[in-house]
Amino acid sequence: MRRALPHPSLFAGLAAMAAVWAAGVASLGEWSVHPSIPLGVAALLALYALAIGPLRETRRLGPPVPFEQWLSFVTGALAIFVALTGPIHDLSDSYLFSAHMIQHLIITLLAPPLLLIGTPGWLVRFLVRPAPVHRIALFLGHPMTAFLAWNGTLLAWHLPVLYNATLVDLDVHIVEHLLFIATALMAWWPTLAPARELRAPMVFQLIYLLLLPIPMKVLGMMLTFSSSILYPEYAIAPRIWGIPPAIDQQIGGVIMWVPAGFVIWINLAAHFFRWYRESARQDRGETNVVPLARERVT
Repeated sequence: MRRALPHPSLFAGLAAMAAVWAAGVASLGEWSVHPSIPLGVAALLALYALAIGPLRETRRLGPPVPFEQWLSFVTGALAIFVALTGPIHDLSDSYLFSAHMIQHLIITLLAPPLLLIGTPGWLVRFLVRPAPVHRIALFLGHPMTAFLAWNGTLLAWHLPVLYNATLVDLDVHIVEHLLFIATALMAWWPTLAPARELRAPMVFQLIYLLLLPIPMKVLGMMLTFSSSILYPEYAIAPRIWGIPPAIDQQIGGVIMWVPAGFVIWINLAAHFFRWYRESARQDRGETNVVPLARERVT
């Protein structure tokens, strides 16, 4: 029997991480990397490559994953690596609240959709085939569960006591990022679940995407217009580019308030136009019928 080879997505992802690190070192002189990040991303890529390569072939789960689809998954994994290492990591942890907001947007609004788009539907169907797992998946992917989990996590970790804890305790910071990524995957699941039958009905998807960013926008406005520095670790941090702590906090609030919601509502617009096109096609199909027999004209 022919031995199944590792899927090329694994080599592409590892090579991309190495290239980012090498380019960063060459251009900046250094690229800070905590070992947990490349190890975690490499493990994610390895599991993915195993699933869409040898597991797919031995279990005959489905057709090969197209290049553009597995490239989406690799890009999502690479986005996590870039966000949690190098200059974005350094600026976020030690200097600028606004840089931290950019980091959070990457790991919640950019990487998770790419990971879901890159995951084939047949793989999700295989994983949720056991009845208990299927019930758990339906619960976690329900729009209400996803809405509360993501926004609740986001709001809780921006409370000063928890947020400041992430800046002084690495383990707490790791837990925060893992929760952000996990709940962001839940948040995108009702509209981007790889298995279409696990998505919410289209009308509910539109309502869900309309409401999803509202708590984040409210939090962003509170940060923007706050008259006090909510996170004292940034108040005592060395200043970068002459940005005062108050202005830094306002910039971070605006980033959360405007671009973050914009990303979700772009997705809302895309879903709306897809729903409109599908409805229009169905309407045109209904007009091509014989009035009495109600049979389609061929």
